[in-house]
Amino acid sequence: MESTSFNKLFLNNSFSNADVLSAFKEKSQKDLSIHQGMSVNEISEIVSENLIKVVKAQFEATKVQFEQTKAKQ
Repeated sequence: MESTSFNKLFLNNSFSNADVLSAFKEKSQKDLSIHQGMSVNEISEIVSENLIKVVKAQFEATKVQFEQTKAKQ
């Protein structure tokens, strides 16, 4: 899925050549570690992915805790 843009502001598009079905996959195939020489966009995507993982884990823990409390009542 390659994109072309004539606007210089949008030339650094992170969606170019991306897997179309990647949004539906459980696990990302990306390397989620930050290396020297990465662009700001690449680093921000990695940080975002890691934050999403943490928030999902917190929601799952809260869900389990809520279900256990609800079952006791």
